[in-house]
Amino acid sequence: MMGDESASGINLVNLREAFEGSEDVLAQMLGLFLVQAAERVEQLNAHLGGWDSMGARTALHSLVNISGAVRAYAMSELAKAVGDAVKRDDRGQALAAARALSREADTVLSQARILLEAAKDDPRNLWNAPLPGLGGVVSPS
Repeated sequence: MMGDESASGINLVNLREAFEGSEDVLAQMLGLFLVQAAERVEQLNAHLGGWDSMGARTALHSLVNISGAVRAYAMSELAKAVGDAVKRDDRGQALAAARALSREADTVLSQARILLEAAKDDPRNLWNAPLPGLGGVVSPS
């Protein structure tokens, strides 16, 4: 990874590069992400609580993919870190990384909600959504 791709939250520059002109598709994808990411984080926590490594790895595989799709690179990297700890059977590290993943997921889910709200009337408006802590809106190209 280069630059600030692993910075917290959704990378709006990369998201725009990938989806500008297809904002309706992005809005649908963000809606699915909201449901699926929340479910997978909940499933992951349940699997880790009972130390079901196969269940945890299944949830993590999904989290890596769906967070990468919405350009939430830090969330994807944290899911990989949890997976690595689970593979090593390092419960303490897995649980610590999962706590960080849950915090990052909260940030990304909040941002996805803000983007979807901005896109409600016109999907192109999502590029003007101010995301707190990330320098505001994506400047027009």
